[in-house]
Amino acid sequence: MNVTSRNGIGATALAALGFVGLATAAHAQTGSESRDSAPIPEPIVVTASRTGQDGAASTATITAETIARLQPPTLLDALNDVAGVRAVSTNGVGGGSFVSIRGGEPNFTLVLVDGIRVNNATNSQGGAFDFTLLDPGLVAAVEVERGPASAIHGSDALAGVINIRLRDPRRTSTEVTGRVTAGSDSERGGGITLAHGWKSGGLLLGGAGYDSGASDAGSDVQRGQGIARLRQRIGGYDATLLGLYATNDHRAFPQDSGGPNLAVNRAKEAVSGTLLTLGAALRRSPEAAVRPNLSLSWSQQTDQSATPAIARGILSAVPAITARNRLSRLEAIADVTATLGPLTATAGAALLDEQGRSTGTIDFGFLLPTDFRINRRTLSGFAEATLRPGAGFTLNAAGRYDSVRSGPQVWTGRGGVAWQPNAHLPTFFARYGTGFKLPSFYALGNPLIGRPGLRPERSRDWEGGAEWTRPQYRLHLAYFDNRFRDLIDFDPLSFALVNRDRVAVTGVEGEATLRATRNLDLSGALTWLSIDSPTPLRNRPDWQGNVRLAWRPLHHVELNGAVRFNGDDADSSVPTGLVVTRGRAQADIGARWTGAGGVGVSAVVRNLADSRAETAVGFPELGRRLLVTLMVGGR
Repeated sequence: MNVTSRNGIGATALAALGFVGLATAAHAQTGSESRDSAPIPEPIVVTASRTGQDGAASTATITAETIARLQPPTLLDALNDVAGVRAVSTNGVGGGSFVSIRGGEPNFTLVLVDGIRVNNATNSQGGAFDFTLLDPGLVAAVEVERGPASAIHGSDALAGVINIRLRDPRRTSTEVTGRVTAGSDSERGGGITLAHGWKSGGLLLGGAGYDSGASDAGSDVQRGQGIARLRQRIGGYDATLLGLYATNDHRAFPQDSGGPNLAVNRAKEAVSGTLLTLGAALRRSPEAAVRPNLSLSWSQQTDQSATPAIARGILSAVPAITARNRLSRLEAIADVTATLGPLTATAGAALLDEQGRSTGTIDFGFLLPTDFRINRRTLSGFAEATLRPGAGFTLNAAGRYDSVRSGPQVWTGRGGVAWQPNAHLPTFFARYGTGFKLPSFYALGNPLIGRPGLRPERSRDWEGGAEWTRPQYRLHLAYFDNRFRDLIDFDPLSFALVNRDRVAVTGVEGEATLRATRNLDLSGALTWLSIDSPTPLRNRPDWQGNVRLAWRPLHHVELNGAVRFNGDDADSSVPTGLVVTRGRAQADIGARWTGAGGVGVSAVVRNLADSRAETAVGFPELGRRLLVTLMVGGR
């Protein structure tokens, strides 16, 4: 068997039986303000812990300022700068999204948008999320939790969690901001937001659009997005309403086809999708000793694809396929958090109801239908406690029970300890956790290869390390040992998906930020992986890293630059079979100017050396290109 996607199907079988499914950010406020100056409270974030910081220091945050420097077409570029994370497009700017945390598969990561699940269980990627749907310009921050988090979030958090926080009204006045981006290869985008705040709440309305133009000869993507958020303090509670609608259309050479360099059939795959999420939350103010919380969300995702046939090469030919998928999800979460001296504890329950259906065909010279329909309901109970007994110690423990109607019942847990001897020394931490992922609807229901009796995939993770945070610098170093079992893979003998594989991943991740001078910031990240797998895992180089700087020679001017690099990694395509993709390096430079009245100009040159290294077999990376963004904002 050749390189496996490890989410259920080998690379060639995945291509045969499934589908693959504004280049900047506006300024956003950072940090916390006092309640007098900003009466609208900060959002409550439970990405890593429901009781607050668990002390393990495994959460990385990507700020709006970082995204603005990059001006990325999607969030993949920003995620790829995080230690322990590999984030790339599988087949060009208009292709699929590949995000791996600590060596896990893309569908081993739970993706949230303001706490709302957006993984798509109906697609052939085993439940992975298409990051081309979201516009980086409407993002306030991205939180990445590295390590199993099923004890907090349940299924899908097998290797980690990515929580995308959208922009939020923060001011007690009216503010309108706009941005327009233009690139050297007809790449273009833009967005506008209106925020109006009052003493006890605020409203934000926004929209954005993007077109990749001719930046990639092998693929393109067009995207549109709208957001509405209302926040209001009612008595001692903070109420939030959120609505998000996103749509995209993209075309690219199919994954494993050999791309623009090697594909024999020059027809491109056409994919379109929509995402609609509605959420409501009522949370007790964080200063209260007892804090009941309630959240309710509903989302619907649709996508359709037409994938052309891939001509025979070293591997067998792949027939043409079509698919139309729809997933509806309703989730309700209720919990109570209480603080008593050094102890903070949370207990709660959740209901998750998912309904998925798919219609499609595969062309074997005759059209064979691949339709399925599945409903799944999961009831969950969870508890977590954080104890700070003194002497610099923080102890955390969490447990969760998930019961699927007419399906499996799963216990997961997590425990950790952190110790900071004194305020001037590093914090040392250690943590153990387990995770699980329910089989995707595609794996359970596909009439050709799906099997309804598949077991949940499991993980366990040990990690330990140290973090040293001072006003002028932050250093983070961690060692981790991940073990995945019961992984769903394609068995060519039975021509079906089965639970069989085990994978072990050990590694080291390091991050550093340094305020070298008042006007110069340096940062970087480095990851090393060692993978023990029955078959090579694609898109997982043994090492990767980056170095970044930001220099402010004048009050309103910033110059920035970055170098990103990675080692060799395994890959596969139908024309070539199993190959090794050579490591690559890329450099970017940029500049930003901010004037009076919120007017600003940002420019970045991506891929300064015009490298044409391949990001996947036959898919060269985007060449040198210039992006310029004009930002206008005012009250």
